[in-house]
Amino acid sequence: MSEIKPIVDTSWEMKWMRSLRKRAINILARIENDRRPTQELHYELRKAMEAFTYWNSDTAMWEKHQIVIETKDEKEYAELDT
Repeated sequence: MSEIKPIVDTSWEMKWMRSLRKRAINILARIENDRRPTQELHYELRKAMEAFTYWNSDTAMWEKHQIVIETKDEKEYAELDT
């Protein structure tokens, strides 16, 4: 009996692994070149942590939600003003 297993798409893992590698290289270059903490180094560290989180998990850190808040009609505002 031959079982056909579905092909699992792991391209997202490769993307985040490469992103993390690139950020790690950039962090080392910033440390060597700047010799002190800078805003650019902080940015690279933050982006490296984001890439590690996405590489380590198949879920996103943030979920976007949209909330609609009902407001009063213009007529109701006019009644309140008078």
